[in-house]
Amino acid sequence: MHDEFAKIEWLKNRFDFDGESRKPIVGIGDDAAVIELGAGPTIVTVDTQVEGVHFRHDLISCRDLGYRAMVAAASDVWAMAAMPSASVVALSLPADLLDEQFHELIEGLAEAARSTGARVAGGNLSGGESLTVTTTVLGSPVAEPVTRGGARPGDAIYVTGTLGSAALGLAILQNRAPTTGHAPNFIERWRRPPTHGPAAKALATIATAAVDVSDGCLQDLQHVCTASNVGATLRAHAIPNAPGYKTRCESLGLAPTALALTGGEDYELMFTALESPEAEALGTKIGRIVDGSGVRVVDEAGQAIELAATGFRHFS
Repeated sequence: MHDEFAKIEWLKNRFDFDGESRKPIVGIGDDAAVIELGAGPTIVTVDTQVEGVHFRHDLISCRDLGYRAMVAAASDVWAMAAMPSASVVALSLPADLLDEQFHELIEGLAEAARSTGARVAGGNLSGGESLTVTTTVLGSPVAEPVTRGGARPGDAIYVTGTLGSAALGLAILQNRAPTTGHAPNFIERWRRPPTHGPAAKALATIATAAVDVSDGCLQDLQHVCTASNVGATLRAHAIPNAPGYKTRCESLGLAPTALALTGGEDYELMFTALESPEAEALGTKIGRIVDGSGVRVVDEAGQAIELAATGFRHFS
């Protein structure tokens, strides 16, 4: 069981609440859990940033790491059409972490907590072999929580912002490529993900399903299709990219379309909805939900595009 999603499916079955009176409204397998605490549904999610897996010290400052860790967790809450309200943070600190670095990490977490609304209410400190930031964010749905399981054949597929910029920014850093032109924008996009408070409020009124794009557009759309028992057709030529994206990809020998579809860490919101001016104002239409299963990627002529990978997976 070396695949990340196989492990998640096993955990889902292991912690099955069937037959229990107080089971979650939404359990394992979505962007976040939805539980009932007595005063209405509460959204709960947790995200971990691990040194050597999610970041390297030579590529990101401690302040940006703290900011990134908080926004990455809050992104799951926004994807449920909910607003972050509080957070708790667990830190594993190596012995060689300087006090200045620790203070910068906390400043980044505090900055993001203010901008997302997920004010830090507590947490835990521990020593460890490497730096690890685990962030739990709680939130309240704007109306009914939006899950991955509501997409219907005929729905259009939309995505906020642009795709591929974060993966390109990381590639620029890893390759120590020149930081001329638009390069600083891509690097900043990886280090500091976007926030989506207004978009989350809009999702509550128009979305049938939603997911945050953390592991790659193609892979995350497959999660929606699996949860909704539908298929999807994704139009590669419709994927929104930032200015200078394709030129910079080509200069690094990267395939722009493949990177935008599978690169991950964009932390944009992908949602399904009936076509409407409101949906068009919130995101770019990139495809459509269909009967069947799986995700089919097509070019402008409608011909299928085969990709070697679908996105990031732990343990693979």
